[in-house]
Amino acid sequence: MNYHARSFIKKGYVVDLCGYLEEGKTSDLEGFDEDLTIREIPIVRNTMGLPFVVFALWKVVAQILGLVYLLWDLRCSNYIMIQNPPSIPILLISICFKYLFGSKIIIDWHNLNYSILAIKLGDKHLLVTICKMYEKHLGRFADINLTVTKAMKKYLVQEFTIQKKRIIVLYDKANNSFSPLTTEHNKKQMLLELSEKYPKLYEGLKSDEKIIVSSTSFTPDEDFNILLKALKQYEQSTDCKIPLRVIITGKGPQQSEFLLKVAALKLQKVSIHNAWLEFEDYPKVLSIADLGISLHTSSSGLDLPMKIVDMFGCGIPVISLDFPAIGELVEDGKNGIIVDGSQMMFDKLRFLIEDSNALSKLRLGANEKSLERWDDNWDQNLGKVMPN
Repeated sequence: MNYHARSFIKKGYVVDLCGYLEEGKTSDLEGFDEDLTIREIPIVRNTMGLPFVVFALWKVVAQILGLVYLLWDLRCSNYIMIQNPPSIPILLISICFKYLFGSKIIIDWHNLNYSILAIKLGDKHLLVTICKMYEKHLGRFADINLTVTKAMKKYLVQEFTIQKKRIIVLYDKANNSFSPLTTEHNKKQMLLELSEKYPKLYEGLKSDEKIIVSSTSFTPDEDFNILLKALKQYEQSTDCKIPLRVIITGKGPQQSEFLLKVAALKLQKVSIHNAWLEFEDYPKVLSIADLGISLHTSSSGLDLPMKIVDMFGCGIPVISLDFPAIGELVEDGKNGIIVDGSQMMFDKLRFLIEDSNALSKLRLGANEKSLERWDDNWDQNLGKVMPN
């Protein structure tokens, strides 16, 4: 949403950006203070240990009250843009404000809310069915629908019967914070800078050691067992001589479980490090990596991982797990490699680490992808239909 806020401001709009706040996450909006107001939405937490369904209902009620109060203050807005998910309860409330005050609705479909709920409750759960019907019927009230893939657009047309003319495919692209390092000297300077700030990440880095990076929020839609099994195979293979330094950025609910599994492996050729980075340092850490790994599989199969977009923005090739829409971002054999499990991940990882020419070829493809930028993409797609 930060990217959208910047683009709307550049087009002459005054923007109120509403959402949950994390420390450092609005750094890329510095310099837009005159036309931007950031409004924090408080996080509703389960401090009483309520059962999931009970807490979910309480959370919806609390959010309804907070969002009605918030949107009432913004009732004169020309547009209300919603990032979906989450759709409950913001989509219904926004539709009410549309008919009460004339605001137009833009839905930015990054995934399907019901598919995420299904991970926890199962496809056939009543709440999942209700959520799907909610998204399907209320999604039709949007004036503009943005999708991050062509597959998502096709789904909305066929399954949600949303008019094709109201849907714009707007791929996520990196902003100018993400860029490739063009020389080995620049890479060494960046490594020196990061080593001083994050000494544990790069301590004892060997000259022949390859840096692998993966970003995660440690959620159920990313199976880190696949990566750990592949790294264990690398460790045990007598043919694999080159040491690996795997840097995992991010934090989340399954982080502690992951770190325990890493400690139990007792790896020697492979070192695994986890870090929560400052906002401005994340692109720097990506830029000095030799290879990225994405374990995102998508609850719907229709979205694309922003982490790969960021890696491509820094010119870093990627090994990605396969799922239906991934081919719209990763071109297998050109800017990355698509794999279907731990064995294939190990095979391709070993191949790229040992064959510098193959890795360089993929890097060329990733560098080519890095030329695609958010501002140009937004202007050519959504910007064309937004009045000045």
